[in-house]
Amino acid sequence: MNKEMKHSFRIFILKILAVVFVLCICYFLYAFVYRAKTELPTKAVVTNRGAAVYTLRGQKQMLSQKEDFSYFAFDGREKEKEYGTYVIPGLKNTRTLLTKKGATPAMCTSMTPQGLAVTEDYVLVSAYCSTQKHNSVIYVIDKENHNFIKEVILPGQPHVGGLAYDPEHKLLWCSSNINGIAQAVSIKMDTIEAYDYDDSHLPVDTFQIVSLYGIVRDSFMTFYKGCLYVGCFEKYNESVIARYGVDEEGKLINTMDEKLGMDFEMAVPLDYSTISEQVQGIAFYNDKLLISHSFGILPSRLVFYEQSDKRLYVNENSARTYRFPERLEQIVVEGDSLYVMFESCAYAYRASSVNIVDRVLKLNLSKMETYDEEESLFFLSE
Repeated sequence: MNKEMKHSFRIFILKILAVVFVLCICYFLYAFVYRAKTELPTKAVVTNRGAAVYTLRGQKQMLSQKEDFSYFAFDGREKEKEYGTYVIPGLKNTRTLLTKKGATPAMCTSMTPQGLAVTEDYVLVSAYCSTQKHNSVIYVIDKENHNFIKEVILPGQPHVGGLAYDPEHKLLWCSSNINGIAQAVSIKMDTIEAYDYDDSHLPVDTFQIVSLYGIVRDSFMTFYKGCLYVGCFEKYNESVIARYGVDEEGKLINTMDEKLGMDFEMAVPLDYSTISEQVQGIAFYNDKLLISHSFGILPSRLVFYEQSDKRLYVNENSARTYRFPERLEQIVVEGDSLYVMFESCAYAYRASSVNIVDRVLKLNLSKMETYDEEESLFFLSE
């Protein structure tokens, strides 16, 4: 090969690399920027009930590559409806309101699931509009037959990163904020059950709206032993979980304390716990605290901690850690089942996610605790 041919070949290779580079940049902008800021047009007039991406068979087949995770989720559930899974509705079309126009009905095609709660009768999933045009919602799913029942429209556009159910007072707590101040909002389950979008085209009535002292954002929450636990997501720094008490009516206890710098009533934490970065959800199981971690396209982690009076739940103190698919959000414990949900199924994230999970899954905690870590491909020894 003479010098002229070598030069031409190098030029050709450089052109190929340039084209590949441009295509990669274009796909990055499409997957990570464009889809997060745009909505698909739709002619639908109701919230979709079907799965956004996979059939049950397709979902199981995709997750079969994650041997441990698939084992925890599907082994022994052959007799359960849909293998114990719940399709997340509304990912293609959701009935909601156009926020800036008050009670104007609208369809949203960019709802992103965030919060999860499980009651005696329902599985509840919260979602927000990624384009910030529409009101946030809660999807109500029948716990027994797994059917979508209805959407409940929330006031405004909270991120709704956390849901928490108080079984004693039959209250659902939602995370919210106003003017940069973290808030907790409660709704009576009777109100949720009676809510009908077609009746008024108005957001659901709330029971209590409380500003939270001592926490920057309420990114996630859970209810445990008569207290509301609220945590803040931090990308790269340690964060906190704040524990708030409730009264005999199930309301958070407000106080006005000028010594704490307050100029209006707020709920003050009973105590704090320290947690590691990138936390998306927490749940209690027997004597353990379970914490979900995820950020972007990196694999998620589920971490088991022994509960401690020191309340220091950071990576070096963990008992067990598991790798899960990316974009794990809130987790909920019921008995020996761990309900998990991922936001990878949202329109904004589907193109940038490798492992898309468009269902709420139930993991077997007993199997997780007794699993042989020596054989696990996804177990991270600490």
